[in-house]
Amino acid sequence: MPLIAALLALPALAAPAMPGARRVTFSTPDGWTIAADYRPPRRGESVVILAHGVGSSKAEWRPLVEALAARGVGTLSLDLRGHADSRKGPGGERGYETFDATGEWPNAVADLLAARRWLGARGLPDSRLGYGGASIGANLAAQAAARVRCRTFLVLLSPGGDYRGVPLVLPAKARVLVGASPEDGYADAARRACAAYPNVETFCAPSGHGVQMFSDPATLARVAGWIAARAGAPRERAPGK
Repeated sequence: MPLIAALLALPALAAPAMPGARRVTFSTPDGWTIAADYRPPRRGESVVILAHGVGSSKAEWRPLVEALAARGVGTLSLDLRGHADSRKGPGGERGYETFDATGEWPNAVADLLAARRWLGARGLPDSRLGYGGASIGANLAAQAAARVRCRTFLVLLSPGGDYRGVPLVLPAKARVLVGASPEDGYADAARRACAAYPNVETFCAPSGHGVQMFSDPATLARVAGWIAARAGAPRERAPGK
C-alpha cells in the first residue's frame, strides 16, 4: 500500500483536551459515546454545559472557556454526537453528515442531558449548572434547559426559530442571554422574538454567527461577564490586585 494511502487508513487521533481541561466521556441512553472537555470551577462555583454548531467541535469554545476560567466558572464543552471525538454511536462509527436524512438532530438534546447527569454524579446539583450553545447548539441547549426546568442561566449565540428540526424553546424560570449580529438575518429575527420575554436579555454583535462573534473582544467580555454574574463567581482580578 502506498505510504499516503496507508496514512489515510489509520484511525484519526483524538484531539488533546484544552489547556487546564480534562478529557472525559459519558454515554447517552440511545447509545452514543460523548467526548467532552471538563474544566472544573473554583470551589462552590457553577459549571456551564456548552454545545457547538453543525460541523464544529468543542474546540470552538476555547476563547469563552478561558475567559470563564479566569472568573472561576467551570465548563463542560461537548463534541455533539457525530462530531469530532463523539462519532461512536449505536451502530458503530457515524458522522453528522447523515443526520439531515435520518432526522437525528433533535435526538442530540440527549447529549446535553447526559452531560448534566455526568456532572450530577460528581456532586454538581442543578442549582450550579447553566447551559450555553451556538447556532444549532443554542437550540439544543435551550431544549435541554427547558426539559430540566432550568432555573439558573442559559446563553444562546445565534439561535434560530428552527434549526434542522430543532425548534427554539425557552425555559420559563432561567435568566437567558441571546445574541446575534444584524448581518445574520435568521438568527437576528430569533433574537428579536426572544426579547419579548421578561427573563431574556439580548445583545447585537458587530458581525459573525455563533462563536464567530467572539472575534469582537467586547462581545466575548460581555458574554463571559454576564455568565460570571449569574454564576455567582467573582470577576477576574486585575493584575497586582
